[in-house]
Amino acid sequence: MQLHRSVENAYENAYCKMMNNTEMQDAKDEWIETRAEELIKNFDNDNDWQIIELLKIKLESKSIDADLYNQFITDICYSQATLEYNQTF
Repeated sequence: MQLHRSVENAYENAYCKMMNNTEMQDAKDEWIETRAEELIKNFDNDNDWQIIELLKIKLESKSIDADLYNQFITDICYSQATLEYNQTF
């Protein structure tokens, strides 16, 4: 009986730990998502063509288009948000 209760407690503890980890990961993901979206909004203006032109020069490419640029900005903003999260928490 004692062994059975110990096993039940171990399973319950493991489940609680898993749920806690999941909730913490969800909170982290939400924080990063919110911060990244804030950063992305900083790029919503008509001057982005200057950045695109600079990227074309630096990457020696003429094929950088709006989709590639948007993905680039998204990646940078999510990386920055993740870095900020790790430095803050």
